[in-house]
Amino acid sequence: MKLDPASIGLLVAGTLFITFILLKLLGPLPRDEETADARRRVADAKRRARDRSHSPEQRAAALRDAAVAALEGLGRPGLAASYARRAERLDPLDPASVGLRAAALRRASRFRALERFLWRKLAEDEPGAAGYERAYEELLSLYDGPLRRPETAQALRRLRG
Repeated sequence: MKLDPASIGLLVAGTLFITFILLKLLGPLPRDEETADARRRVADAKRRARDRSHSPEQRAAALRDAAVAALEGLGRPGLAASYARRAERLDPLDPASVGLRAAALRRASRFRALERFLWRKLAEDEPGAAGYERAYEELLSLYDGPLRRPETAQALRRLRG
Protein backbone atom coordinates (compact mmCIF):
# COMPACT_ATOMS: atom_id res chain seq x y z
CA MET A 1 0.00 0.00 0.00
CA LYS A 2 1.26 3.45 -0.88
CA LEU A 3 1.62 5.99 1.87
CA ASP A 4 0.96 9.08 -0.19
CA PRO A 5 -1.36 11.79 1.19
CA ALA A 6 -4.29 10.72 -1.05
CA SER A 7 -4.20 7.13 0.24
CA ILE A 8 -4.01 8.28 3.85
CA GLY A 9 -6.90 10.69 3.26
CA LEU A 10 -9.05 7.93 1.78
CA LEU A 11 -8.23 5.64 4.69
CA VAL A 12 -9.19 8.32 7.25
CA ALA A 13 -12.40 9.17 5.36
CA GLY A 14 -13.37 5.50 5.16
CA THR A 15 -12.73 5.00 8.87
CA LEU A 16 -14.83 8.06 9.75
CA PHE A 17 -17.65 6.86 7.51
CA ILE A 18 -17.70 3.39 9.08
CA THR A 19 -17.66 4.95 12.56
CA PHE A 20 -20.60 7.17 11.57
CA ILE A 21 -22.61 4.18 10.29
CA LEU A 22 -21.93 2.18 13.46
CA LEU A 23 -23.04 5.08 15.67
CA LYS A 24 -26.24 5.46 13.64
CA LEU A 25 -26.99 1.75 14.03
CA LEU A 26 -26.55 1.96 17.79
CA GLY A 27 -29.20 4.66 18.00
CA PRO A 28 -29.21 8.02 19.74
CA LEU A 29 -26.55 8.71 22.28
CA PRO A 30 -27.65 8.83 25.93
CA ARG A 31 -26.56 12.47 26.08
CA ASP A 32 -29.42 13.41 23.75
CA GLU A 33 -31.68 15.36 26.10
CA GLU A 34 -34.90 14.71 24.18
CA THR A 35 -34.28 10.98 24.11
CA ALA A 36 -33.42 10.93 27.80
CA ASP A 37 -36.61 12.85 28.57
CA ALA A 38 -38.69 10.44 26.49
CA ARG A 39 -37.12 7.48 28.30
CA ARG A 40 -38.00 9.09 31.64
CA ARG A 41 -41.59 9.63 30.49
CA VAL A 42 -41.87 6.00 29.38
CA ALA A 43 -40.44 4.75 32.67
CA ASP A 44 -42.80 6.98 34.67
CA ALA A 45 -45.81 5.87 32.63
CA LYS A 46 -44.87 2.21 33.02
CA ARG A 47 -44.57 2.70 36.78
CA ARG A 48 -48.07 4.26 36.89
CA ALA A 49 -49.45 1.43 34.73
CA ARG A 50 -48.08 -1.23 37.10
CA ASP A 51 -49.65 0.43 40.15
CA ARG A 52 -52.63 -1.79 40.96
CA SER A 53 -54.13 0.86 43.25
CA HIS A 54 -55.16 2.84 40.14
CA SER A 55 -58.28 2.02 38.18
CA PRO A 56 -57.96 0.16 34.88
CA GLU A 57 -58.83 3.39 33.06
CA GLN A 58 -55.99 5.25 34.79
CA ARG A 59 -53.56 2.43 34.09
CA ALA A 60 -54.66 2.38 30.42
CA ALA A 61 -54.10 6.15 30.24
CA ALA A 62 -50.59 5.63 31.61
CA LEU A 63 -49.90 3.01 28.95
CA ARG A 64 -51.17 5.40 26.28
CA ASP A 65 -48.76 8.02 27.66
CA ALA A 66 -45.94 5.48 27.36
CA ALA A 67 -47.01 4.71 23.80
CA VAL A 68 -46.97 8.38 22.83
CA ALA A 69 -43.52 8.86 24.38
CA ALA A 70 -42.21 5.74 22.61
CA LEU A 71 -43.67 6.81 19.28
CA GLU A 72 -42.84 10.50 19.32
CA GLY A 73 -39.87 10.76 21.65
CA LEU A 74 -38.02 7.52 21.00
CA GLY A 75 -39.13 6.81 17.46
CA ARG A 76 -40.01 3.21 18.34
CA PRO A 77 -43.36 2.45 16.72
CA GLY A 78 -43.25 -1.26 17.58
CA LEU A 79 -42.91 -0.49 21.27
CA ALA A 80 -45.64 2.13 21.00
CA ALA A 81 -47.99 -0.39 19.37
CA SER A 82 -47.32 -2.83 22.20
CA TYR A 83 -48.18 -0.24 24.88
CA ALA A 84 -51.31 0.80 22.95
CA ARG A 85 -52.41 -2.84 22.70
CA ARG A 86 -52.01 -3.28 26.44
CA ALA A 87 -53.95 -0.06 27.05
CA GLU A 88 -56.74 -1.30 24.82
CA ARG A 89 -56.96 -4.54 26.80
CA LEU A 90 -57.29 -2.61 30.06
CA ASP A 91 -59.85 -0.11 28.73
CA PRO A 92 -61.45 -1.49 25.56
CA LEU A 93 -64.07 1.26 25.36
CA ASP A 94 -61.57 4.11 24.93
CA PRO A 95 -61.09 4.86 21.21
CA ALA A 96 -57.78 6.65 21.85
CA SER A 97 -56.03 3.29 22.15
CA VAL A 98 -57.31 2.27 18.73
CA GLY A 99 -56.03 5.46 17.13
CA LEU A 100 -52.69 5.24 18.89
CA ARG A 101 -52.14 1.63 17.94
CA ALA A 102 -53.14 2.39 14.36
CA ALA A 103 -50.71 5.33 14.22
CA ALA A 104 -47.88 3.19 15.58
CA LEU A 105 -48.51 0.34 13.14
CA ARG A 106 -48.81 2.82 10.29
CA ARG A 107 -45.51 4.52 11.23
CA ALA A 108 -43.84 1.09 11.40
CA SER A 109 -45.21 0.40 7.90
CA ARG A 110 -46.94 -2.74 9.20
CA PHE A 111 -49.99 -2.23 7.03
CA ARG A 112 -51.18 -5.83 6.91
CA ALA A 113 -51.01 -6.09 10.71
CA LEU A 114 -52.92 -2.82 10.91
CA GLU A 115 -55.56 -4.12 8.51
CA ARG A 116 -56.04 -7.33 10.55
CA PHE A 117 -56.26 -5.33 13.79
CA LEU A 118 -58.88 -2.96 12.38
CA TRP A 119 -61.05 -5.74 10.98
CA ARG A 120 -60.84 -7.56 14.31
CA LYS A 121 -61.88 -4.35 16.10
CA LEU A 122 -64.86 -3.96 13.77
CA ALA A 123 -65.88 -7.57 14.45
CA GLU A 124 -65.63 -7.14 18.24
CA ASP A 125 -67.30 -3.76 18.74
CA GLU A 126 -70.88 -2.75 18.16
CA PRO A 127 -71.62 -0.34 15.31
CA GLY A 128 -71.93 3.16 16.69
CA ALA A 129 -69.42 2.60 19.51
CA ALA A 130 -66.54 5.06 19.57
CA GLY A 131 -63.92 2.35 19.03
CA TYR A 132 -65.89 0.95 16.10
CA GLU A 133 -66.13 4.35 14.46
CA ARG A 134 -62.43 5.03 14.93
CA ALA A 135 -61.50 1.61 13.49
CA TYR A 136 -63.81 2.15 10.52
CA GLU A 137 -62.28 5.54 9.71
CA GLU A 138 -58.75 4.16 10.09
CA LEU A 139 -59.61 1.26 7.77
CA LEU A 140 -60.95 3.63 5.11
CA SER A 141 -57.80 5.73 5.45
CA LEU A 142 -55.64 2.63 5.13
CA TYR A 143 -57.38 1.48 1.94
CA ASP A 144 -57.36 4.97 0.43
CA GLY A 145 -53.71 5.48 1.43
CA PRO A 146 -50.87 3.00 1.83
CA LEU A 147 -52.68 -0.13 0.64
CA ARG A 148 -53.83 1.70 -2.52
CA ARG A 149 -57.20 -0.01 -2.70
CA PRO A 150 -59.68 2.85 -3.17
CA GLU A 151 -62.29 0.52 -4.63
CA THR A 152 -62.40 -1.38 -1.32
CA ALA A 153 -62.75 1.88 0.61
CA GLN A 154 -65.55 2.97 -1.74
CA ALA A 155 -67.35 -0.37 -1.28
CA LEU A 156 -67.14 -0.01 2.51
CA ARG A 157 -68.58 3.50 2.29
CA ARG A 158 -71.47 2.26 0.13
CA LEU A 159 -72.20 -0.69 2.41
CA ARG A 160 -72.41 1.61 5.37
CA GLY A 161 -74.82 3.91 3.60
